[in-house]
Parts: sequence; structure tokens; C-alpha cells
Amino acid sequence: MRSRILITTVLAALSNAHEDHQSEGGQYTLTDDLTYKKFFSAFDFFDGPDPTKGFVKYQNQENAIKQGLVGYLEDTQSVFMGVDYTTKDTAGRASVRLESKKSWNHGLLVADIRHMPASQCGSWPAFWLLSSSADWPQGGEVDILEGVNDYESNSVTLHTTTGCMVDNSTSAGGGSGVAGDIEAAPFTGLMSTDDCDVAAPGQLKNVGCSIHAPEIMSGIQTGGSGNTDTGGAVPLPSYGTEFNKAQGGVYAMEWSTLGISVWFFPRESHGFTENFSSNTTLPDPSRWGTPIAHFSGSGCDFSERFRDLKIIFNIAFCGEWAGAERDKSCAKKTGVATCNQYVRDNPEVFKEAYWEVAGLKWFQKGATQKRAYTPVTNFKAQSE
Repeated sequence: MRSRILITTVLAALSNAHEDHQSEGGQYTLTDDLTYKKFFSAFDFFDGPDPTKGFVKYQNQENAIKQGLVGYLEDTQSVFMGVDYTTKDTAGRASVRLESKKSWNHGLLVADIRHMPASQCGSWPAFWLLSSSADWPQGGEVDILEGVNDYESNSVTLHTTTGCMVDNSTSAGGGSGVAGDIEAAPFTGLMSTDDCDVAAPGQLKNVGCSIHAPEIMSGIQTGGSGNTDTGGAVPLPSYGTEFNKAQGGVYAMEWSTLGISVWFFPRESHGFTENFSSNTTLPDPSRWGTPIAHFSGSGCDFSERFRDLKIIFNIAFCGEWAGAERDKSCAKKTGVATCNQYVRDNPEVFKEAYWEVAGLKWFQKGATQKRAYTPVTNFKAQSE
């Protein structure tokens, strides 16, 4: 495994920047860059009991550092967040849950993820957003990248209180079909539920409204004209082990008053190369083609149901979802009586249970643009 630099002290705060008050109202502007050395200082380490009743012990910053659960990967200029994969502990497996100190209302979140926890029985990794100002599910939850056990594809899911129904419009014929039009955009995934209420009648508890990413796409759309990759069906490695084999890619989420959309661009796709290979500070979702998931409709107020969202990365084990889903394949595959027992007694299988994040940026419209500024300390007027 590649060497990494472990964090040994609390990182310095993000460097100060002076603001340029000229910005374009319709253009996304970079407001927060949480990439690499700016990452850990922007996050808190949650170390309380797991809210989902998982077999996990979340570590504070000091303990996470001592155990080598967080650090920097110099070769890819990325951050590392992992779990203990050597210890058998009856109280749960040591892991991390990082929550951003800042929260946002509307905008565009772009995450370049090179590696995520592999598709392993007992695991429950998530990259998601949660309200910082209201108790769950008040204020909403957006699961951008999440799954359990040996899942092979991602599901994008929203969780709210009552009164948030979304439209299931998977065809451009149901709207304008214009790429980047968040109100009318279709999506390539498969919607399994359309009521975001965690207690919705006719749905299992806490299912929310969910869209499964397609396992196969006939082209990763890119370009303002809707150009696509050619060559027939293209596998979409949206989650877990297959995601890692493809060296990950970019997940992007756009949240406005009109809805929430999520795109995924595998690292080798034209969409990634054309839109994310350079360090752009002015992203343009209108050039990204059809998202894998899109939630909209008159049945949900996306400013009221979702507010003050913070970013979270975590790796849980078993619990209310991974434990409940175990009988689908993992019970037979592992031959172990319970999820907790399997996770406790087989630490070595979780060596690939880690996040490697190469970039994390938040953009907003109408925001002031930050510019690097070096003050003059010794100024002398030039004589004529």
C-alpha cells in the first residue's frame, strides 16, 4: 500500500482570502475549496454512538491520527479516511465519520473520489449531506454515494419529513429535454420510490425517494450538444469494487430551488476529461448531459425541505441497513451467524474500506469570488 503522511497536529485553519465583489449571477463561482491540505481543518470528527446502531466505534481526531485512520496520500495529492483492519474488538470496528464545519444552502458540490470502501459484506460507506440546523429528518438528507455489503451500484436518495413527493420523469419527452435544465432534465437511473418522507405510507421505513444508478449506459453524455461516447453499451462503475477498479471519478450534485440532480463521471470517460481534468473554478452543468439522478416536482419545496446542509464522509458496519440487508447474499457468502460477528472476527477483509478524496469543492451562483491576496508591507512612492 502507498505510504501516507499521518496528521500529527490539528491542522491550521483555511488560509484567509480577500473577496472580489464582481461576479456573474448565472455562473457558478468557487466559494469553498476543501481539497487536500485544506480538507481536515474544514471537518469535525464525530465520535458519538452510531445513530444507525452499527457495529462501529467512531474515533475522535486524536485517536484517528494515532491509529492511522486518516492522512495524506502524496502521490495523488489526496486525503485518506479508513478503518481499523487488524483488531478484533467486541465493541465494534474503529472507523471515522467526518462532518464539515460549514453548511450550505443551494449550490454545486463537486467531489473527485479516487477510491471508496470496496463492496464488502458488513460495510456501509456513505458520502452524504445532512442538515446542521435541525434534527433529522427535519432539514433533509441527501445521500450522494451510498451502499451496503456487496452492492455493485450506487443509489442516490433523499430523506425528509412528510410533504415531499418527486416526479418520476425518465424521458426527455416529459420535459424540455435540455441538458442542464434542472426543472425538466430527465435522468438515466431507475426511480424505485418517489415519496421522500421517511415514514411514507406504502414504503418501508426510512426508504425515502431513491434512484438507482444504471449499471450499463449506452454512452456517457458530455458536451453542450449532447455528444456521447460511442462504441455501444458502456459499464457505469458507480460504486464499490468496480468504482475502484476504474480509479473512481467525479460525483457532482446540483441543488437549487427547483430540485436536486446528481451526475457521475468515471475517470476515463469523455465527460471527466472534458469537464474535470483541469482545475476549473467555473463549472458549467449545462454541458454535462443527463444526470444519473434528478429529483424535482411541485410536490416538494427544495428550499424548505432541505436547508443548512453539511458534508459527511463515514464508514459504518452492520446496523439498520447493512445488517438488515445481510440475508440477500452475505449470510450465505460468509457462512457466519450475524453481521456483527463477521465484522468482529474478520478485520483483514476491510483493508480496502477507505475513502481517497482528491478534490472537494462547493460552488454557488451570485456569490462573491475569492481571490488570493498578498498585502504590501513596505511601500515607497517612486520619485519622478
